[in-house]
Amino acid sequence: MTNKELIRVQNYKKSFGDKTVHRGVSFSLYKGECLGLIGGSGSGKSVILRSLIGLEKPDEGEIIFQSQNIAALPENDLLEVRKKIAYVFQGGALFDSLSVYENLAYPLREHTKLAENEIAQKITSLLAEFGLQGNEHVMPAELSGGMQKRVGLARAIIMNPDVVLYDEPTAGLDPYNTIRIQEMILELKKKGVTSILVTHDMPTATAVCDRMALLVKGKIVFEGNLTEIKNDEDDPVFRFVNGKEVSK
Repeated sequence: MTNKELIRVQNYKKSFGDKTVHRGVSFSLYKGECLGLIGGSGSGKSVILRSLIGLEKPDEGEIIFQSQNIAALPENDLLEVRKKIAYVFQGGALFDSLSVYENLAYPLREHTKLAENEIAQKITSLLAEFGLQGNEHVMPAELSGGMQKRVGLARAIIMNPDVVLYDEPTAGLDPYNTIRIQEMILELKKKGVTSILVTHDMPTATAVCDRMALLVKGKIVFEGNLTEIKNDEDDPVFRFVNGKEVSK
């Protein structure tokens, strides 16, 4: 991992109606790392992920990526951002009416000038890498939940993004598929893929993340490596990881 900063979130504030979700969130993401964004249900972790690709706009604050404030970009300019920052949705978000092959081919046909034989080679290689070979013509509804998530991950990275955002990638999975997702994230890390992992799955977070950022009551109360945490029952991360209420 290098110290090159890829994304900086600065003083992010967000409310929905009279509900304040974020009160000034700040953190950085560095090239080659996997940052775990953790916190209780309703703490707004996914809101931050969606903001990183412009699906949500902060009320105040900046999200800097490649010298641009994403929060201030018009919709047309966000298309280029979304080519470079991929979002792996919790449910896979596959097109139900398209086969696995067509789901993976879609972004390549839309955003590249690759010939059909080049697209086929890329898809075949990626499906083999993800243990999905032989499923090219299968429809999403025919896949297990774990396989749907793996196809969703494959589609997210097929454009070789700079950053991958994982939104609860192991939610609802059995232990076998959870381990498969962990292995895929680690393999992508080895290839230099930078990522943010939003999860409640602490074994997965500790297995794949280099650093953690803990959200509590609209702010980051801890940012660092879990090995820095001492056996201090008052430490917010120690309490969160051990299933205790975090009060600050």
